[in-house]
Amino acid sequence: MEGNQEGLVHRISREGFKLLEDQTRRRIVFILRDEPHTVKDIADQLGMTPQNIYHHMNKLQDAGIVGLEYERRSGHLIESFYSVPSDTLVFSEDHIIESPTQQALAVLNGLRELGVNIEISMRNATVIEELFDRYRSTLDNPLNTYEFCRECSASGFFMKFGPMNPLLLNRVLWYANLVQMDDEDFDESIERYRELRKTLRDMATR
Repeated sequence: MEGNQEGLVHRISREGFKLLEDQTRRRIVFILRDEPHTVKDIADQLGMTPQNIYHHMNKLQDAGIVGLEYERRSGHLIESFYSVPSDTLVFSEDHIIESPTQQALAVLNGLRELGVNIEISMRNATVIEELFDRYRSTLDNPLNTYEFCRECSASGFFMKFGPMNPLLLNRVLWYANLVQMDDEDFDESIERYRELRKTLRDMATR
């Protein structure tokens, strides 16, 4: 494991998710979010004994929530430093993976439910998906793909050292992508967004 370098999102099991119901384990993960620490460091910060922290750390390690970052010799002792693999942990039990066209059809149906008088067809779904992909790929940036959200179902839980609403997480990723854009990228995204809007308005009968 390479600590926080593995990516934005780290998937955990049901057992790992249940481990984080414990406040002490959540506090341990919170402490490790920024930089690696030893068990003694964590124990000092939480006012607990190292033996107690080891008990929790072993469970968190077995679940893949924390891992050994590196070891350092201090005199005759070897100190172990631990970290978490990502800022955001996600548990998703029932993966629902749909094709891009199926997703676009679901979007068209959602628009119809909201009162937009739009034709639901494979042709429209294909056009919308192509335009959306062009808009979304303005930057070759994984933050702009939301792949993990494509796989989550109603039983999925997003964790940011505690429960996190998937819609809120999408906003976080969206804003992060906006921050990374330079002016040229942003102008290009606006043009593609304008093209997508025009196509949707042309499809909708008034």
